[in-house]
Amino acid sequence: MTAGARPVVVWICLEWPHDEHSGGVARYAYRLAEEVAPLVDLTIITETGGTPVKGARMIHLPRANGRMDRYYAQAVRLRRTILTVPNIDVVHAFGDDWALPRGSWKLVRHFLGLSLSEARSSRGLRKLNHYVLAGLEKLSEKRADHRIAIGPESFDAFHCDTLMPPVTAVSPTGTPKTPEPSVVFIGSHGGRKRGALVEQVVDRARAAGIEGLTLRVFGPTDDAKNWPAGTLHRSGADDAEVHAAIESAWALLSPSSYEGFGIPIYEALALGTAVIATPNPGSTYQAGLVGNADAMMLGDSVDQLTLALTERVSRGPHLSPAASAAGGKAVAGMVEQASAEALVTSIYGRLRG
Repeated sequence: MTAGARPVVVWICLEWPHDEHSGGVARYAYRLAEEVAPLVDLTIITETGGTPVKGARMIHLPRANGRMDRYYAQAVRLRRTILTVPNIDVVHAFGDDWALPRGSWKLVRHFLGLSLSEARSSRGLRKLNHYVLAGLEKLSEKRADHRIAIGPESFDAFHCDTLMPPVTAVSPTGTPKTPEPSVVFIGSHGGRKRGALVEQVVDRARAAGIEGLTLRVFGPTDDAKNWPAGTLHRSGADDAEVHAAIESAWALLSPSSYEGFGIPIYEALALGTAVIATPNPGSTYQAGLVGNADAMMLGDSVDQLTLALTERVSRGPHLSPAASAAGGKAVAGMVEQASAEALVTSIYGRLRG
């Protein structure tokens, strides 16, 4: 490659927005790609149906069918596929890189949390799978030329070079708060997101006298049947719809048993909505940055979460000026650390030499 030419960068990111429900990692990676694409010669390898990014070349693998296909067969397909891209300077993997061949490129590995921690909060085959993936993550750590962490937990566990919160700037949508108290939740009824706990908290808050309390959920299509009547369940929403719902809510509930970061928490803080969460590495990290219990409250039990919600509702839909300022300051600091320009200049540029 000639001096001054844009670096040739390949992203490996199988978690990517598509027609069905897309998780926080997928939405983050897509938004970051939109910022990175004008700065590099970008190729993105993801699964069929992945939303294209303007200015980037998309390579689609067949969509995985089941756990074994997704976490193991896809990695083997990636090994073959990456060899079809010529003159690569940097490979940036958001996972699934353990089977990649050696090449002349430099390897950047983005650690989005710990499979070991997910294993400890999972059951059955999911638990076993995460224990295996934890071993593969250590292999990825050894192979990477530069390691990026999304929070202090992954930074320490994988001896990372850069802490880069998985965020991009989120601007208020101008959506007003709902007239009656409302809660928003992003995730599934079961699993580590623990939507069932959200259901319990909302039911208890209603029983405690919060009239008209509504629950809006963004989650997978096949999960809608698990929620009680009256829940406003939505799948396949884009960022604009999710952000408008978060901004209009009186509180975001995030009772996950494990999060490496917790993107919905960040989005709520950026949009001026109070956060009520259970302690985990991601929520504890963000709560420490905020340092204001009105903006972000942590609770371990149904009783604590219910009390936090009833107290939040008693103060009305809007954060206090002090809470809003604390949340805004934390958000600004995270956005500064997550700069796409710094990723391209300080990491890709340095590795390219």
